[in-house]
Amino acid sequence: MNCPICHEPLIHEGRTFKCKNSHNFDQARQGYVNLSRKQKASGDNALMVKARTAFLEAGPYDFLRQAILETLRKLHPDTYLDLGCGQGYYTHVFSQAAKEAYGIDLSVPAIAHAAGQDKKTQYVVGSIYDLPFADKSIDAATSIFTPIPAQEAARVLKDNGYLITVTPGTMHHYELKEQLYAQVRFNPPLEPIQGFELVDHQEISQVVHVDDVMTLLEMTPYFYKTPKAGIEKIQSLKNGLDVTFDFVLSLWRKIDES
Repeated sequence: MNCPICHEPLIHEGRTFKCKNSHNFDQARQGYVNLSRKQKASGDNALMVKARTAFLEAGPYDFLRQAILETLRKLHPDTYLDLGCGQGYYTHVFSQAAKEAYGIDLSVPAIAHAAGQDKKTQYVVGSIYDLPFADKSIDAATSIFTPIPAQEAARVLKDNGYLITVTPGTMHHYELKEQLYAQVRFNPPLEPIQGFELVDHQEISQVVHVDDVMTLLEMTPYFYKTPKAGIEKIQSLKNGLDVTFDFVLSLWRKIDES
């Protein structure tokens, strides 16, 4: 990793990361290090982290995680980076496919949870748009339901390195959105990523019965845009809801511009 201030390599000594210019960053008791230069809290708040953790640990996205893991294993990466890793639901499994693993997110509550559960991965509080990693130092990266920082991903990936992305499929959360909106908009198709060529992509989906629909809503951006009447409608669903989980899993290779 590199210092976020001077961009010199960070040396890990004891519970401190420091560079040759004496910029020091202490490791938290959970094991993560905060390299963010933002002073205010950012990323998912504690409520969203709790809701997402409860929902994911119930297993409805396990089929997606397994599909990504199979793709990642075929790449045989030495170094792996999860961009916008959240609370580490994906990261801690994917780290087993690499010798070195890193997860980065701006949310301190999410990173603290991830680091407390996974001691192999080095978790970092930081921005995916200002990655604290050297040029061409990462073999493979994932970006799962996060904005895709194409320029930074291309910078830190090795020549012909790989980026795995997961974006919402056409029907993702369709039944949930039916409960919230008079007219449901379908998710847009996959778009190109500058600096990368598409190697493969697949759309995978399952219809899953969700008992606690409110927890699902709380982990999505819809929760903060839904009026009171919509919240009450979801809370009234005593028998749960069948929901389509539809994902586009894509494998991209960095374009060698040399």
